[in-house]
Amino acid sequence: MSRAARLDALLRQLVVVDAVPPELYRDTAGSSDVAFDSALAALAAVWAGQFGIAAPLATAARRAADDPDTVVFAESVCGLVRAGTPMSAPPEEFASAARASAGIASELRLPLCALLAEAALAEARLDIAEGLLSVVPPRTALFGRRDHPFLTVIRCFVARVRLFSGDVSGAADEAAQACAGAGTEAERIFATATAAVIDGSAGRRQEARAAVSGILARDIAPVNALMSGAFLLASYAAIVGDDVRTSAVAVLRASVDPSFGQVRIVDRAICLEILTRAAVDAGDLDAARSWQLRAAPLAEHPSASSTVERIASRVSLLAGDAERALEEAMRSVALAESARRALEAAEGEILAARARISLRERGAAARRLADVVTDADAHGFGAVRRSASRELRSVGRRLPPDTRRGWEGLSAREQGIALLISEGRSNAQIASSEFLSEHTVRIHVSRVLHAFGVPTRVGVASALGAASAAAGPEPLTVRQQQIVALITSGATNRSIAERLEVSESTVEKHVSAVMRRWEVTSRSGIARRAAGQHPV
Repeated sequence: MSRAARLDALLRQLVVVDAVPPELYRDTAGSSDVAFDSALAALAAVWAGQFGIAAPLATAARRAADDPDTVVFAESVCGLVRAGTPMSAPPEEFASAARASAGIASELRLPLCALLAEAALAEARLDIAEGLLSVVPPRTALFGRRDHPFLTVIRCFVARVRLFSGDVSGAADEAAQACAGAGTEAERIFATATAAVIDGSAGRRQEARAAVSGILARDIAPVNALMSGAFLLASYAAIVGDDVRTSAVAVLRASVDPSFGQVRIVDRAICLEILTRAAVDAGDLDAARSWQLRAAPLAEHPSASSTVERIASRVSLLAGDAERALEEAMRSVALAESARRALEAAEGEILAARARISLRERGAAARRLADVVTDADAHGFGAVRRSASRELRSVGRRLPPDTRRGWEGLSAREQGIALLISEGRSNAQIASSEFLSEHTVRIHVSRVLHAFGVPTRVGVASALGAASAAAGPEPLTVRQQQIVALITSGATNRSIAERLEVSESTVEKHVSAVMRRWEVTSRSGIARRAAGQHPV
């Protein structure tokens, strides 16, 4: 069999919900293609969580590698093995393998580049993973088949690289393609979990929560990397939505080994952080310290060091040592930033803010979080704003509005005040009509100005007018235009029916159609939209 045929057969075998057969990670002695066959066996062993068995096979693959195909494949499996093995020495570089990827046989380029990108991501080499995306061919077919089961897994790999790179929109698009193309049960579960963690990171909590519930309701065991990965991703989707209990449940279902030995080091550390967080939330210092002790040996691994520092910070906060917690949180941030792991850095910043608040440094905490959230907003990480807002709310402070959202970034109270500003009302008049103090009105006005990115009250009126024009009414039929005009004049459905000589039910249907087209839920909404009073 050709290399492509052998890799094709293995990748198909890996995308099932059953355990990986041991014969797939067999001794390759006597093979006529030692490098490639050893890499195949190592990949199968890694997929089964058998890192100890995979290690010598990966080493043999690297020693025998002498062409671009085997160099890239060997480095991929070596990286995946290192990702699951505690170590003190720094990992070998992926750069040479990444450069060799240009010479891979065309039919192998997509799967081998994707595996190398996944290995780089697992070892916190986001720069290499991102670079490989530029050489990964279009993910439309694998080995000539558009329905190849491993194609879904590759799309999920790419989605995760984009997510960690800060491209939330690109990650969501890639995950959507994975979900749409999933054919087998295993594909659907893994793609759903990938989409859930992206939704959770973007702040789409309801979508993430529904997906996680569906995954946890399934009677499946974590018998291979795909199923373990699905539970891990479900756990991450839950934790970014602050559902610690559900996240902990998913974590405990992600591994048949209570030490999490079958999952990668980075995931092992995050699992222990989630369990630590659950203990902290319950006020159980002894349990939190037990989980911290389990995580301590992972501190030297580059993909876990930031997480281990966050675990320590959580425990220190629970123990009442805010100064130490702040130091540990900031070390976590520095480690995450050096590895370009934006979400982890933001989580460390939130812990640091919690420590600063405990130290009565509320102003510093608010200023720092405002900067963090501004950066997170730019990348689409909606969950960061929500978490940061929760921390500041506990001390009576708020984040500035998201200027990209304008009207939608304001609270209901602030939207009402924005409308009054646009009508030319003074602060005193607004305070009187809304039963607020002028001081409170001034605070609301400053947030409205910030939301629209304007320095004056006149600018608010202009911004609202421009937004109304930009979101102007969708084209209506002549009859619908007549009905809207009558609704605006205050006419009831019955009077409109009499005026236009149609049945009342016909008027009701036209009104419903206008509401759907203009995305409003009431007759008053139709009147406001028609009058252009505010952006809808």
